[in-house]
Amino acid sequence: MNRYDLVLLGLILEHERSGYDIITEIRDRELDRWAKISTSTIYNRLITLEKNECIVGHAERDGNRPERMVFNITDKGKELLRKEVLKHLTGFNDDPRTLGFAFLYGADNKELIRALEAHERRLVQEIENLEKMIAEEPRPTLYPEGPFLNCMSRDHILVELKYVRAAIGILRDPIRNKKLDGYFYINFGNRPFENFNQKPEGSETTEK
Repeated sequence: MNRYDLVLLGLILEHERSGYDIITEIRDRELDRWAKISTSTIYNRLITLEKNECIVGHAERDGNRPERMVFNITDKGKELLRKEVLKHLTGFNDDPRTLGFAFLYGADNKELIRALEAHERRLVQEIENLEKMIAEEPRPTLYPEGPFLNCMSRDHILVELKYVRAAIGILRDPIRNKKLDGYFYINFGNRPFENFNQKPEGSETTEK
């Protein structure tokens, strides 16, 4: 999985951005808590993504300000983003899953639901297996509820299962789904958010 490309493509999908715009947005949304992306990595990945025809850049000048390179996502980039979102949703620890939820809009709604429902079934099976192991553990144990590590694993998975089901509910709800610009926008509560389908006035998307 490539968390760097996921974040860059997800932000560029919202609307065209320069490397500086991406750095600012990552900090504003506190994505650096999960992505750990350095400034040099951002510019290096932008060069690679453009070379691989996932994004396309064009020079832009605003008044007397220095010229800057602004990037749009291509169809190839959208397909790469879709794959990365689906991979990260069921990642091996909290960080990749958080990034997957951050860019849900980068994949098809029905495809997301199928992936999350399959993950839900895996989680339920894992909980059942752990419950069986806990029940079969000879008593007494050091922890009153059973073997400590198995109980901790079960409780962790129960929390994940709760939020996977909540995400499925959001994706299935036509009203909430229309507002879905990602996990971090949902966290903003009553604060206004920008719908990525509403392009900034005067901007155009260039695709290959």
